[in-house]
Amino acid sequence: MRLTPWVGALAVFGVLLIAAPWTFAPVCEVHGAFVQTMTGKQLPMPCGYTARAEVGVGALVLVAAGALAFGRSPETKRTVGAFGVALGALAILFSTTIIGMCALADHTCRTMTQPTLLILGLGVIVVSGAVIYTSGREGPSRIEP
Repeated sequence: MRLTPWVGALAVFGVLLIAAPWTFAPVCEVHGAFVQTMTGKQLPMPCGYTARAEVGVGALVLVAAGALAFGRSPETKRTVGAFGVALGALAILFSTTIIGMCALADHTCRTMTQPTLLILGLGVIVVSGAVIYTSGREGPSRIEP
């Protein structure tokens, strides 16, 4: 197991993606805002579903950090890097187009959560891109017994 700065950075981004929508950049659901249907049933707003999706993305980023820590060959590191780039793109797309946030611009999910998730997703993309770049300079792998 090799703990490189890239492993630590991915782990931090994964934890922040999990924690941000529920703690320091809260979605509307944290403040008790729900959508009420015609039958009186209360449902989470779109930002609540985005927060749940970001928890899944953050967990997968943590898995990628673990795979990077235990991966030995450059091919494994490049694959984990590509996986990380895709996860960073998903973190951005969940909050912008796939699920989105509330329609009102003054909700906390639009003013705090969405910019935070965009920055965290971009950070995952940058770190994963650096993993791909640095693993390409290691040369071909040699499997040792």
